[in-house]
Amino acid sequence: MNKPNYDFNKDLPIAKKTEMQIANFLVENQDMTLIGTSDTLKNVNRSDFDVRMKFNKSQKIVDIEIKEDFSCARTGNIGVECESWGRPSVIAVSKADFYLYKVHTSDGKKSVYIIQTSKLKEMIANELYHRVVVGGDPGSYSKNYLFRLDVVKNNFKFLGYVD
Repeated sequence: MNKPNYDFNKDLPIAKKTEMQIANFLVENQDMTLIGTSDTLKNVNRSDFDVRMKFNKSQKIVDIEIKEDFSCARTGNIGVECESWGRPSVIAVSKADFYLYKVHTSDGKKSVYIIQTSKLKEMIANELYHRVVVGGDPGSYSKNYLFRLDVVKNNFKFLGYVD
């Protein structure tokens, strides 16, 4: 099992691998087509979203932010980063239509949950998180809203399991 290194340069390859794994999962299980990633598409900032997908049936195009939470297996919480290195980050700057989480749980499974970004921001505004923590890479002082897994299960859509 991969674990975060709390070093952006070491964690980035893990994140990129997860992005492709989830894109393939969406293609295989949600009848979607991968259009590209924020790294491969022109005129896109990396902070805008991770993958751009198309629903095959409706032809609707959506941008998705993909996150992997390794700590949930130990803590029972899902973290949503909002600030890092003294600047707004991730949820505060993302232009994604959806947030998708690959969540490692204590039973050893890796669950996939998705929510509209606007609804996740609503959850934050309504303070459905149970606390705010600071951590991440040394010196980054990354600020995260922590949501209990049961709150995620009640508000996000469960899409299935991945390896």
